[in-house]
Amino acid sequence: MRIKATKMDGCGNSFLVVDEMKTPLAGFDRSLISSALAAQHETDGILFVDVNRLRKMPSMKIFDCDGTEETMCGNGLRCATRYFRDTYVANDKFSIDTGDGQKAVGVIDDLTEVDLGEARDYRQISDQLHYVFTGVPHLVVIGSEISTENARIFGRSLREDRSLCEFVGHPEGINVNFIWRDQEGIVVRTYEVGVENVTLSCGTGSAASAFVATKVFGTALPIVTNSLGGSLRITENNGHLSIRGQTRYQGKVIGFVNGVYPKPIIPIDYRHHQHYW
Repeated sequence: MRIKATKMDGCGNSFLVVDEMKTPLAGFDRSLISSALAAQHETDGILFVDVNRLRKMPSMKIFDCDGTEETMCGNGLRCATRYFRDTYVANDKFSIDTGDGQKAVGVIDDLTEVDLGEARDYRQISDQLHYVFTGVPHLVVIGSEISTENARIFGRSLREDRSLCEFVGHPEGINVNFIWRDQEGIVVRTYEVGVENVTLSCGTGSAASAFVATKVFGTALPIVTNSLGGSLRITENNGHLSIRGQTRYQGKVIGFVNGVYPKPIIPIDYRHHQHYW
């Protein structure tokens, strides 16, 4: 099976965008498709974009490179926002349906901004460890500058700490963010579940880190978070956290997936659905 996709990144966090309005995949195993495409194109995740016909709005599903479906991905949502705006949507501000609910999104010149909603279930575990849910579960570790290799080693250890993960209600594993202060705001290094490595950037992790920084450092939002792949601006409005930053296209790719899959349904002419948005 051949699948066309668009490769994009948000602050270095890379994704393949699979447009299901052009390549319908109803009944197909997106988990197997995701792991196969990610292996071929060295990407952090796969975004399946479509239209939710019940809610009459764009929709996004996110799968990690290991084939695990996630409820949310901040930089993935920003890439989906740019793709929808450039391909289908006439307005700069609209909404996208996700596994974590409906999200308000927008394009501002060359930047994309998405509203992740409220930070949930915040708790301080110790002087250095804090937990918060920003669409997916995040542990925030307060400390001093740490190398990428050490972030990888300690991040994996905490991500695999069964008692810790069960304590915060996510036995499947939690993302781990190491943060320290700099002149602009905070520096973030994130070890991501599903990728099982330190990524160049993480949108929900940056939001979680900024939220915890307001608790620990007494710093008010907005906060600039600096990751290996670039910077994000985290703001707060009516209790909701938003992330803003750059996205870019890396080009068109083709992936090949072996296996037996149902025959796809007839492609949808998206022009008949433009009035939804």
